[in-house]
Formats: sequence, structure tokens, C-alpha cells
Amino acid sequence: MNRNFQHHNNLIFEKYRASKFSPQEYQEYENSLKYYRDLKNSLNTAKEEGFVEGKIEGKIEGKIEGKTEGKIEVARNLLQEGLDVKFIIQMTGLSEQQINELKK
Repeated sequence: MNRNFQHHNNLIFEKYRASKFSPQEYQEYENSLKYYRDLKNSLNTAKEEGFVEGKIEGKIEGKIEGKTEGKIEVARNLLQEGLDVKFIIQMTGLSEQQINELKK
């Protein structure tokens, strides 16, 4: 509440101060406020876009990781059934090295 009160008082002070400006000073003041607001909005938009972009990247990485884990699980099951490594490579798309690591 104290912060809102202080913000409100600052606005009143700014309005009072602006009322004493000449027309040219007032126009310069308005232009500086517009510049400040535009800059602030640009920064806020960039933050939001960065947040969304990060969220999307995280989802994509999670899906890729999940698919890889699924392939590894299938390869393990096929190895347990005694199937040929070349067949497992064809079915899962995993490399021979990855499949050999599962044998250990």
C-alpha cells in the first residue's frame, strides 16, 4: 500500500510540475514520456517473448528426450528377447554403440 501511495504522490507531483511548463517544454516532456513508455513496453515484450521461447524450447527438448528414452526402452526389451543388434538398429534408429552400451 505504501508503494501505491508513493506512486500516486509522484504522479500528482509530475502533473503539478508539468502544469508550469511552457508549451514547448510540455511537448518535450510528453515526448520524453512517450519514449520512456515505448522503451518500457519494448523491454516487457522482449521479456515475454523470451519466456515463451524458452518454454517452447523446453517442451521440444523434453519431447526429444522422451522419444530417445522410449527407443532405448524398446532396444532393451528387444535385447532381452535375444534379437539381433542390426535388427534393433533398424527398429529403433539407435546407433550400434548406443545398443552395445545397453548390453553392459
